[in-house]
Amino acid sequence: QVILANLQVAILVLRPRLQVRPALFLLPLELDNDIAITALGNMITLTPGTLTVDVAPDRSALFVHCINTEDPAETRDGIKASFERLLKEVLRCSPRRVSSL
Repeated sequence: QVILANLQVAILVLRPRLQVRPALFLLPLELDNDIAITALGNMITLTPGTLTVDVAPDRSALFVHCINTEDPAETRDGIKASFERLLKEVLRCSPRRVSSL
């Protein structure tokens, strides 16, 4: 994911005209502890082109900015399917029940 994101950001920067579709979206969390939420936020921020902006006061979601995305829902689902799923497995967190947005 990190290598692909680096390539995508490099292509964006090297284009003669900057053509981006930024998005700010809510990422509902299934993680239920502070260590896991912090790790996920850091993983998102360390991926070029994405930034964790804030954590919801009740720790049920992250606010994420993406520099370029055609479909914010697809980007959100990709983060959940890769980073969050791996963290749940590694840290053995009990999943939080999340209502669909």
